[in-house]
Amino acid sequence: MVLMKDRIFYFDELRALAILFVLLAHVIQYFPININYMTSPTLLSYLTISRMGVPLFFMLSGALLLNKEYSLGSFFKKRFTRVLIPAAFWYIILLISVASANGFNFDLAYLWGQGAEFPWFVCAIIGVYLVMPVFNSFIKEYGMKGVEYFILIWVILLILTNSCLVENYYIGLIFANVGIYIGYAVLGYYLANNDFNIYSLPMVVFCLIIFIATIGYNMYNAFYFAVPVYIESISIIIQCSALFLIFRYLSKFAVFNPKNSLSKVHNFVEKSIIGRIVYILSISSYAIYLMHIIVVNFLLQYYPIETFNLIPVVFLLLAIITLAIVFVLSKIPGLNKIVGIH
Repeated sequence: MVLMKDRIFYFDELRALAILFVLLAHVIQYFPININYMTSPTLLSYLTISRMGVPLFFMLSGALLLNKEYSLGSFFKKRFTRVLIPAAFWYIILLISVASANGFNFDLAYLWGQGAEFPWFVCAIIGVYLVMPVFNSFIKEYGMKGVEYFILIWVILLILTNSCLVENYYIGLIFANVGIYIGYAVLGYYLANNDFNIYSLPMVVFCLIIFIATIGYNMYNAFYFAVPVYIESISIIIQCSALFLIFRYLSKFAVFNPKNSLSKVHNFVEKSIIGRIVYILSISSYAIYLMHIIVVNFLLQYYPIETFNLIPVVFLLLAIITLAIVFVLSKIPGLNKIVGIH
């Protein structure tokens, strides 16, 4: 396990937020079975925030893994081991828990119908890892100009995909598997490493305004027009980019202006119990993702969500319980890699 002092704290902050967004999204998806969350204005309003979870994970992967020196063998061995072993571990537990709740019926078709499907996110990660060495070489060869070129093409294709002005079936196929996710990975690398030549505090303020405006725009469309947002939506890309830069430049501002009140608050958070919780959430985010459906199924047996005000309650319980479980597991020697704590 990597020590706190060896980590980039704003990466941990973003990863902690990302897993909380994912938990919120899945609590919403389990909202009363008689309501389709994709047509409920209130639930769609919640989703405008929680949709950022998955993109942020891929952005952080790109920031950490692109433009690096490594051999294909070592890259695939390390990445796939970290992904597949915990995924298999928690999936077996999920199958057992669902089967035991239904008379120990281990028929796979039945279990999948009960929500015990293999996590799609794991498949997306594998797909991105398979093509990441190609993009790693591309970035090493062409630098930031190559990154900007790719992001431009990526955004243009996304605009066309979301547009009703063109036949988008074939363009959509480009993003059917890993296109959207590797795009977020490259975007994350770009936002983490590009020098925007803007002072830290003005950048934080500017991005905060953009972030709030985009959230407001998405919530307005969701609440009044029941318009859902997806991870390929341009507004989600803007939200995630703004949030990423807020944390990057707030961290940078705190380093170079330690006596500023804002910096003191930031440094206090990093060194306090809050920073410790952020760290645990960050290193345990993959484990939490893999096991939280088991906890959700358990919670909904005792706290079925029947009113909107129960969403925050169930979300908070889910976050506390999953965090407590991974904290206990992290104390057991040799279990970290198996359960997905890194």
